[in-house]
Amino acid sequence: MSNPFNAALPRRAVTLVGGLVVALAAVAAYATLHVRHPGAETAGATTSSPSSSDAGQSGVDILLGLARDATREGRLVAPQGNNAYEYYLSVVQLEPENATALDALRETLPFASQEIERLINRRELEEARREIALLRDFDPTNYTLIILGAKLDAQQQVVTAEDEAKAEQIRRRNG
Repeated sequence: MSNPFNAALPRRAVTLVGGLVVALAAVAAYATLHVRHPGAETAGATTSSPSSSDAGQSGVDILLGLARDATREGRLVAPQGNNAYEYYLSVVQLEPENATALDALRETLPFASQEIERLINRRELEEARREIALLRDFDPTNYTLIILGAKLDAQQQVVTAEDEAKAEQIRRRNG
C-alpha cells in the first residue's frame, strides 16, 4: 500500500506552485494596468507597489473564480489539476480561514463522493483512489470517505481475483 504522505506531497507542491503562479500573474496584471494609465501619477495620485497581501488576495480571488467556474461546469474533483476541489484547497493553503473556500469544500463533498462511488462502480479504480485522496486532504476522518475507501478496496480485490482467474485459464489453455 502506498504512503499517503508521499502521494499528497507532490499534489501540495503543485498546488503551491500554482498559487504562486496565480499570485505572480495578478501582480503582473496590476503592473500592466498601472503602466497603461500613467496620467494617474501626473494628476497627483500617489503610487505604490502592490504589497504581497494585495497579490495574495488577488490570487485568492482568481482561485475562487476558477473554482466557481469549475463547479458550474461539473468539474468537482476531475480532471486532475483543473477542478473545483483543488482550487478551493489552494485557497485554504493561502488563507486557512477563508470562509468561502471552507464552506464550498464542505458543501461539495457529498456531490464529489457520489462521483467517486460512480467511478468505483465503473471500475475506474485509480481515478477513484486519486479523488478519495484529494477529498481526504480536506477531511481525513470523513465517514463517507472511509466507506468509499473500503468499497474501493473491495472492488480492487474483486478485479484482482478476476484477473487471476483469467490468467489461470490462459495458463491451462497454453499448457
